[in-house]
Amino acid sequence: MSERITDDDDTKGIELDAHGDPLPQGTRMIEYESYERVIEGLKIASDACMHLSKREITPEATNSRIHLALLLDQCRRICVQHAGIDDVIRVRPTEEARGEPLRWREARDRLLEGLRQASGGARQLATCFRIDLMWSNTARQLESLEESIRNPKRMRHSNPMLLPTGYVRH
Repeated sequence: MSERITDDDDTKGIELDAHGDPLPQGTRMIEYESYERVIEGLKIASDACMHLSKREITPEATNSRIHLALLLDQCRRICVQHAGIDDVIRVRPTEEARGEPLRWREARDRLLEGLRQASGGARQLATCFRIDLMWSNTARQLESLEESIRNPKRMRHSNPMLLPTGYVRH
């Protein structure tokens, strides 16, 4: 049975249990769901890379996207092994995109979302369940990869040029 704190109390709005302790808030995840989040996020990201490879103009850019997809697949296989999940289908490499590939913007958004989900699941495993340095490093590297995709080198301005008032850099 829970009770509400009155308006006179400093902690108004926090529901308490019968012993006066705050009730847990948010969504609870079990450890297996965090593994699923990492594995599915990496799968979504590698699939998006294959779609992006079809949209690239130069062979170097195409090979770069395919190479990133293969690296994400390798990371997924390592995560599946470290999680102890025996599932042959999950360790299969991502196939090339068949038919009409996704639009570039949609594929890039899927890539970023997959990386965000995978890094979030790895961060959950690192802090909540396993206290494992491997999951922490995985989360950090995936977050770094997401940031580098979100802000490519040609878009970064590490040392902006100072312009007189009234001039705008485009």
